[in-house]
Amino acid sequence: MSCWTVLGLSADADVRTIKRQYAVLLKQTRPDDDPEGFQRLRDAYEQALAYKTWQRYEEQDEEQNQDIQESWDLSGLTVVEVDALKLAIRPLDGLGIEELNRRLAITREEGCAHIFEDTVLHHCIEYPDTSQTLVDWAIPTFFWFSAWQRLDLDHISIDLLLDRQRARMVHPMRDALERQDVEGFLQAYERCGEHNWLAIALQQEWFNRMLSHLLLDAPVWYPDIFERVRTGQGWNGCTGNPCPDGEWQRLLARQNAPFFLARQQQLALEPPATSEHRAARLLLGTGSFSARRALARRLREEDWAQCRKLSSELYANHPKVCAHMPGGTAFFWRDWELSFNDWPTYVGVVLACLIGAFTHYIPLGVRLSGLINIVMISTVVFGVIVAGLNWLVHNVAHRVWRLDDRLSAVLCPGSLKDSPPFGVLRDLVPGALMVAGLSWFFGPIAGGVYALTLATFGLVRRWQSRPRVSWEESGPALKVGVTILGIVVLAVVLGVFKVVASQGTVNRNQGLQPWTERLCSRLPATTAECSAPATVEQWYGKEARP
Repeated sequence: MSCWTVLGLSADADVRTIKRQYAVLLKQTRPDDDPEGFQRLRDAYEQALAYKTWQRYEEQDEEQNQDIQESWDLSGLTVVEVDALKLAIRPLDGLGIEELNRRLAITREEGCAHIFEDTVLHHCIEYPDTSQTLVDWAIPTFFWFSAWQRLDLDHISIDLLLDRQRARMVHPMRDALERQDVEGFLQAYERCGEHNWLAIALQQEWFNRMLSHLLLDAPVWYPDIFERVRTGQGWNGCTGNPCPDGEWQRLLARQNAPFFLARQQQLALEPPATSEHRAARLLLGTGSFSARRALARRLREEDWAQCRKLSSELYANHPKVCAHMPGGTAFFWRDWELSFNDWPTYVGVVLACLIGAFTHYIPLGVRLSGLINIVMISTVVFGVIVAGLNWLVHNVAHRVWRLDDRLSAVLCPGSLKDSPPFGVLRDLVPGALMVAGLSWFFGPIAGGVYALTLATFGLVRRWQSRPRVSWEESGPALKVGVTILGIVVLAVVLGVFKVVASQGTVNRNQGLQPWTERLCSRLPATTAECSAPATVEQWYGKEARP
């Protein structure tokens, strides 16, 4: 189908008409609704503009040739030479190979073969639908598309013809891949061997690059096609591989994709001893969604790096596998990388210190202001302790991951052995130490509050919620904002408590007190009577005793 048929125009339409018609058709063929139709329309538009550009140069050349012909001095030429010049510019419609060879021989003999070559080239450009036989004859005859073609040849026309020849080869193979027609692709590939100009080094490089892109962009991978193309093109892993190096590695990855997927699925079933095991278990594991959520919160930077690598491999070579993953994509878990894993422990510390201080110190007669000071100081101290404890224990637990999982499975009942709700080293040990420390300082109620807080957050985290929806809404910015807001609210509440408590406190030299103390409050601090602490007689004079 020619570009003019796609655009619905005749070949004599001008550039302005072509652009207007393209704008009208573009409104009817949207890229999102019909990508193939849009691409076909775009190719036709560009081809039509290229043709008009060539036609403009052709008209200029014709004017120049006309001027040359008019200025030709035929007086010194023989009748045979004049006939050869006329034969070189004669129309080429319907000519066979024998007639073309005869004209070429005559024009070469009379020294005007270059004029005949220009005529052939312009005819191939102007009549692409009916001149394929002429193109196939002219390319090897005049050494087009090679380093031996005539230097003064019209480069715009020859480039346009080269693009058409390339598209003539690519379209059948691409259409066969889209139709998932293996035999059709192999037949189209075999026909490419009929084009001798592909043996030229520059064109061979383009052909190899084009084939590699076709195979990599194919929606379905066919090992038979790859093996046939690899053998035909001489692709290999040795030095001098005609296939581009980066694309060769990607082709091998797609070829070995079934073996790669089988290995990753096997790693997902093994204990998570390495980053590869943990990435495979997270992306391809058979455990419940809540268990994989718990695993995601335990991963470190090197684990997430392996997850990103595995996700890219799956996205490129296994789209069907990605469709069955949470969220329908291999990158579902990417937003968990910046999750704040330890924030429930800090919430537990704040609640334990607050409730423990009230239950432990109020019976001892501690005033509210002193109680608030105890809560603030103890919260900071225990917060620093739990931060250091989490950092130390988590690093150790991450190094002995298999031991941690084994101990966790031993302590859990049968139904939870496959996905333990806690880890002995990473969760139970630091939790037990913090419970013991809070119980020793504030009493068992504080330790119980801390344990209950962690258990509550653990149960909520393991809740199976929307496994097919990406976790993007709980981004790190929201978590940081909530954390800062919680700290600000806590500081405001403690400040309000302190202000309220200070309103009922009677400080030194306030209120009804003995005369001597009130007298000293008005005298300088250097006064002898007021330099020593008040005695019993000063506080309670003889007249005040019974």
